[in-house]
Amino acid sequence: MNCLQCGAYSFEYAGPNKEYARCTKCLALHTVPRPGHVQLMDVRAPNGQVDPQFTAIFAQQLGFAPRQAQDHVVGVGPVNIVVPTARIERDVRNKISGIIWGWIIGGIILAIMAIVGVVIFFFVRAQMKDMSANGGMPAAGTGAPETVTWDGKAPYSCGASQVVTIKGTTATLTAGPAISALGACQLTLDGVNITAPDGIQAMGTAKVTVKGGSIKSTGTAISALGTAQVDVQGAKITGKTSALGAAKITGAK
Repeated sequence: MNCLQCGAYSFEYAGPNKEYARCTKCLALHTVPRPGHVQLMDVRAPNGQVDPQFTAIFAQQLGFAPRQAQDHVVGVGPVNIVVPTARIERDVRNKISGIIWGWIIGGIILAIMAIVGVVIFFFVRAQMKDMSANGGMPAAGTGAPETVTWDGKAPYSCGASQVVTIKGTTATLTAGPAISALGACQLTLDGVNITAPDGIQAMGTAKVTVKGGSIKSTGTAISALGTAQVDVQGAKITGKTSALGAAKITGAK
């Protein structure tokens, strides 16, 4: 399997069951829903933006060691531009030295920064227009609604703009979080009973609705980061809850 951001075939893993994967080239974070498959994690800072420093801190919390990216990826809509900065630097170092090397490298970096700056400027301007059209709020999940089957034997995650419902499942796990809602995923748990060290983790602009059922956790029953929202409707929650940044948890008792 290859990185869903830069296409590289090099991963390192973290987590009790190796449920998290990181590309060793561009440092993109993925979840591993099942062996041989990865799903790109949409990690954003509390302000809703992609921040490499925030991503690095979050990666360390998942269990990854600090690492410097070999490739930098600039996303322009659905297209990823891979800039192999590490290879450029190595090749130039082998051919020049001293002050000449410094000037050339500086020029290359400035040129790359200028190109990336122009690309980001037009991309951000387009995004700002879209946000203005939506009242200044990020778009919610726009995928086709689907009801999925979860056997409760391994952690479940959704991402991107999925709209997912899980009904009547009883899950007992020894590692968590049991549920990870990432990106702009909209997830509804209807009559789901979860027993795990950590229950639900919501990130990005994800929205999770817990209807009935229960969450029993020895650690954090519900964790929300970024601008994620978790709404508990009649479910029994055992364990602590945590909402950071602009995230919200409502209805948990």
